[in-house]
Formats: sequence, C-alpha cells, structure tokens
Amino acid sequence: MSPLGHLGLTKSRRRRGSMTRIKYVAMLALAIGLVGCGDDDGTDPGTDSGTPGEDGGTMMMDDAGETGGDTIVDVAVANGSFTTLVGALESTGLDEALAGDGPFTVFAPTDDAFEALGVDLSTLSTEELTTILQYHVVAGEVPSTAIPATADTLADLTLVFDTSDGVVVNDASVVMADVEASNGVIHVIDTVLLPPDIPTMAGYAGLSSLAGALGDAELVEALQAEGPFTVFAPTNDAFGELEAVPTGDALASVLLYHVVSGTIAAEDIPTDGAAFVDTLSENEGGNGITLVATAAGGSATINGAGVAVADVKCTNGVVHVIDAVLLPPNIVDMVGIAGLTELGDAVGAAADIDADTSVADALAGDGPLTVFAPTNAAFEDISETVAGLSAEQVRDVLLYHVVDGAVLSTDLADGDVETLLGQDVTIDTAGPTVDGAASDPSNIVVTDINLTNGVVHVIDTVLIPTL
Repeated sequence: MSPLGHLGLTKSRRRRGSMTRIKYVAMLALAIGLVGCGDDDGTDPGTDSGTPGEDGGTMMMDDAGETGGDTIVDVAVANGSFTTLVGALESTGLDEALAGDGPFTVFAPTDDAFEALGVDLSTLSTEELTTILQYHVVAGEVPSTAIPATADTLADLTLVFDTSDGVVVNDASVVMADVEASNGVIHVIDTVLLPPDIPTMAGYAGLSSLAGALGDAELVEALQAEGPFTVFAPTNDAFGELEAVPTGDALASVLLYHVVSGTIAAEDIPTDGAAFVDTLSENEGGNGITLVATAAGGSATINGAGVAVADVKCTNGVVHVIDAVLLPPNIVDMVGIAGLTELGDAVGAAADIDADTSVADALAGDGPLTVFAPTNAAFEDISETVAGLSAEQVRDVLLYHVVDGAVLSTDLADGDVETLLGQDVTIDTAGPTVDGAASDPSNIVVTDINLTNGVVHVIDTVLIPTL
C-alpha cells in the first residue's frame, strides 16, 4: 500500500519511469452505482421465502420462519439442491467454518447455477475455490428487507446490490430469500458469483457514462491488468454536469487522472491535512499529474469532489465513487484545489495590473513552469509587510516564486536559479530550502505536485526580492 503524504510532509509520488506508459497503463472502467435499499415492509415481491427442493418445490419452515437448530450447512445438505455447493465447501474445509456460531449471510448458488457456470471445480486450486466460496459469504445477518448498497465478503472483496426490481447481487438474482438457519440466513441465487476485477464490476452496477467513455478511449482492456489500482469513479450525474465530454487523447488523459497505482483505502486519506498523490495521467514531461485527497472536513474529498461510496474492493484494486469528474489541473487550478487561498488572492490582485507580464496568465499558460508556493501561514506571517506593498510590488513578489521550466525535486541543484522576475533565488538541497534576497530561507515542505503545465513545491516562507 502506498503511503500518503500529508501537507508539510513527504508527498507520496510515483517516481518517473516506474510506471508503464499510457498505452500500457490500466485505468478505471468502473463506477459503482449507489443503489437503494429494499422496502422495509417485508420481503421484496421479487423473491420467495424458502429454498428450492429436489422436486422443484420449496422447503417449508416452522412458524418462526426458521429451520429449527440446523446450521447453514445442515440446511443446504438437507435440501438436496445444493450438492455442488456442499461438496465444494467440504473440499475446502469451509463447511466447518459455516457450521460455527456466525451469524453469516450466504448467497447460495443452486446446482443449476454451478452447471451453467460450465467450470469443472476440480480444476481449480484450493485457494481459488476457497476465494470463490468466501465471496458468497458476508459476516453478519443481512435480511432481504435491509439490503445495503454494498457489502464486503469473507474474501475481502465487495458485493454490489440492486433492489430496484427484486434483489440482484452482482449479476445474480435472489430467487428465494431469507431462509433462516441457526447461525445465519441464506439467500438462494441463480448464478455463481465470481470475484470481479474492475471492468467486470463495472458491468454489475456500472456507471454507463464512465463505461462508455472508457470504451471510447480504449482503456477497458487495460484495466484487466494485475494492478492494484485505486480508482475514483464519477457517477453518471457527474458526467452529465460536464459542459462537454473530451475526446481522443484528452479523454484518455481525463480518465487516467482518476486512477492511482497502488491501493488507497478510505482510512488512509488524512483527516489532519491533505495527501498529494500522482495519477496515471501524465503531463508533457512524463510525470503523473497530482490529485489532492483529504478528509480534514470530516468526510473524504478528492480535488473537492465528495466520496459517495468508499472502498469497493475488486481483485485488482479498490474503487471510490465520487460526485464530480476530475479534470487534470494547471498551476492556477491547483492553487485553489490545495487551499492555498492567500496565494490565490495575491495572484488575483496582481491580475488587475495592466502590465506586460500577467502572473495569472503565466501560471495558467502552457508552461512548463516551476512554482515555489507559500502556505497560507507563510503569507499570514508577513501580512503587515504585504499590506504596505503596492500592487506592482505584490506582482513582483509572486514572479519571484516562479522559475521557467519544470524542475522536480530530484533535479534541484545547489546554487542560484533565475526567476521570472529576473532576480535569483538560492537553492540548498540539504534542506531542501530556497532563499530569497530579502527573506529568511524557506523550507520546501511538499515537493513535486505535478500539473499540466509544470510543477509546484510548497514552501513555508514567502520569498522577498529586492524591491
């Protein structure tokens, strides 16, 4: 699992050359749809209570809706329609686990479901078969009247549910629900559940807009790679809010900006700062464009987009559903995304100056540029000084933080570097620090925030030139 860097600490980043190029890279096909729960007034009308018997009927239960003291395995054995399932449980030793106290919820495929699968289970390794069987089991009791949007299984992979017409779990329909046992509940399903990769999961609850875009960008097949990947998946509504959906290479770049190499769980997103993480969308320099993840406001956001459904686990990664499409940002965009409001205000003020050099235009242009971006606290520390500066002097201070060309932290060298103001700053890689002509040395606290038009390094002191 890739560590996440907090603001003021080391940034988690993909080193240049350590990932495959875009045409080989794996990107998200998935968007998990957030689906509603079942009605709370009884079993869904699309399902029956009881289990199929050998004669095609149902096994009657007692007045309490239970099968007496029988465990889940006992019920399956006695019924006679689950011989393949029972045999598989016995061959892996999972029959003993499901005879335990539980409670468990088992989505039980019938013999017909296994036959339709067309796979000889004896050809699978014990590990493979165990994972498949565990993918049918949820810890705890989940009745059909309280079906969630998602549920994690004993295989540590996620099931997704649709209750709009009966109960559908992944691609299987619940044909009989709420068969109670002494240690849990059984829902009979008509299809064997196979642990899905990201593209397969897309087909189970997928977001059609995202899936279509992935097809247009020819990125679906790439998602079958081993990974693991973390995918931030926009909803259909999020795509609908775009003024225009990009095409060609621009579309691929946008989609890849939603994918990170490695696994990032919701609990890994910092609550006391922000994490800067490189995606698989690359800028002209071949560096992964950075996104910002934070849960500092109490709920997780990605570049300001809210996480609607978190931690949907697939065989090759994890998906978090978000409520907005993420567009690869330039330097000006990132100033806002990262919450560098004092810097943003200064750039806005300087934009009002009628001058040959507009800071805002430069930072939003093609670049590439390197920006040493002071934190809000850094501006607050010199608030009295800034208050005494003219608009032109504020512009000059800002230009003193910008260097032509994209200079990564690994490319920094000791010595003087000329800024867009025409005056030098001094780099000391031992810190690393950057020193202005009339200010104390500034620590570089976050490095290598890669953007479409350059790179940003966050510093803790405003650099003051000779004014």
